[in-house]
Amino acid sequence: MTTIYLIRHSVRMKKSEIEEYNSNQEKIIKEEKIILSSLGEERANILSNEDELQNIDKVYCSNCVRTLQTAKYLMEKQNLKCTIDDRLDERRVGIPNDKEYPNWFELQFLDENFKTVGGENQIEVRERFEEVINEIIDKYKDKRIAVFTHGYAMTYYLLKYCDLDLVDSEKVVYSYKGKNILNRRINAPEVIKLTFNDKELNDIELIEFDDLDYNLGV
Repeated sequence: MTTIYLIRHSVRMKKSEIEEYNSNQEKIIKEEKIILSSLGEERANILSNEDELQNIDKVYCSNCVRTLQTAKYLMEKQNLKCTIDDRLDERRVGIPNDKEYPNWFELQFLDENFKTVGGENQIEVRERFEEVINEIIDKYKDKRIAVFTHGYAMTYYLLKYCDLDLVDSEKVVYSYKGKNILNRRINAPEVIKLTFNDKELNDIELIEFDDLDYNLGV
């Protein structure tokens, strides 16, 4: 049995805290550099001490500062190295079109082909994410893997297996084989446990911790 923990990064610094960002770099590079807030650092440290996440065999991270900052506490305490893979990165947003599609948040879940100019749709994100997961299962069969990634990326991937029961601006509801998996916007950090027999999914479980209360963290 291979166990994969999909872990959304901890609470990041709010964009409202950045008065100016004087850089000619592309938007995607700027997004990748956004760091955790001080609260995010505290919550990442708490996460690393949770019993469920001990005895990890391998760590994977997206190519973003905030996922590495979330993972570093667990890595240090368990003496682990990580593999960085940009296929685990967050969905490329593209050019904002809030005025044209004020319900863009719901549309991105309801229509797997919906995307903005220069952005990615649900299918594109899921396909690259799935490639990495399949490689992990091939390479680390029967091991315990922590994958530090992003909210949209991991929830898009979960739609390969889960039913989308409801989505609105307040919450997203997922179920797997009739069992509720998610009933809110995703937490920061968030941990969803997947178990596989070879590449066949055995179960999905949302792992919640009493010492990490809900914090949207966007």
